[in-house]
Amino acid sequence: MEHPRQLAEMRDFSAQLAKRLAEAPASDMQAARLGVRIGSRGFLVEMTSAGEVVPAASIARVPWTRPWFRGLANVRGRLVGVYDLLHMTGSEPLRDEQALQLLVLGDALKVNAALLVSRAFGLRYAKDLDAMPEAESAGAPPWEGARFRDAGGMVLTELNLARLVADERFTSIGI
Repeated sequence: MEHPRQLAEMRDFSAQLAKRLAEAPASDMQAARLGVRIGSRGFLVEMTSAGEVVPAASIARVPWTRPWFRGLANVRGRLVGVYDLLHMTGSEPLRDEQALQLLVLGDALKVNAALLVSRAFGLRYAKDLDAMPEAESAGAPPWEGARFRDAGGMVLTELNLARLVADERFTSIGI
């Protein structure tokens, strides 16, 4: 069950993000990425492939699916498949207290899916990020791109959602 304070914080965050999106010039938006934390990792998501961030509500388990496919959630009357991205790549699954929000994938991707995220922390602009050496991203899954460090020292990895949804691991949820 969702806590009223948590819902209020999500509404405030969503309202502030919507305001920033509306006020930002189009040229700034091309360089803007949504920052999300999944477990201990930070990711950057293109705004065109991100739909919305909502509180992680009740997720109905689906039998005979892989453990990283958490099940189905109802987001405003739309059923979305919920994925634990880190678990899918071989890491430990997110604990319930880490999986607080859903990043619903945008309509442009043509899938009804969401990723469990620990928290969305707003927009990050390319001009404010320092690129990290290529060697640090060697061996990463095909949906992970370049890595950056922000002014606070947080490492952020580009997350290409179009590549993710095209990957066989993402589409093969059955066991």
